[in-house]
Amino acid sequence: MASNRITVDLGGRTSVGQRLIGTFFRGYQRRLEDAIDEGSRIGTGDVLDEWKREATDLAPMEYGTLRRNIKTEITDRSKTIDGNISASVIETRNGRRFDYAAYLHDDYPKQHGESFANPTTSGTIPRFIDKPLEDNAEKWADDIEREIQSTLRRRGFRGR
Repeated sequence: MASNRITVDLGGRTSVGQRLIGTFFRGYQRRLEDAIDEGSRIGTGDVLDEWKREATDLAPMEYGTLRRNIKTEITDRSKTIDGNISASVIETRNGRRFDYAAYLHDDYPKQHGESFANPTTSGTIPRFIDKPLEDNAEKWADDIEREIQSTLRRRGFRGR
């Protein structure tokens, strides 16, 4: 399986929350943490949607199976929210199972380089999952941060 992930570390939110709440009541911090969590989930989901669109455009489309099998998933842990993107296309060759997506993404570039000699679809590349992250990591981090700020404002937390 070819895959990659983006992680939003929420571990620092407690100190941020403590600075913001000062002498306010206890419920304030819980509401603040909930808003940060919600904004992180929404922002991560938006980033994964964009990442999947870009990865789909870069993935070869000979039969369309690879593009249809690009999946995203959000996992919410206590201190992190993980966004995962993956692709898996299992084929059987000579009686053995073979993950075409993993081969194409991970092994093909090592053996043949970062582009296809004769692509079935122009504009496609072997590292169709990693390339969008390399190109957009900073923008996507900013997008997630903006969504957190937007959620805080919607929930009634106003900055100075």
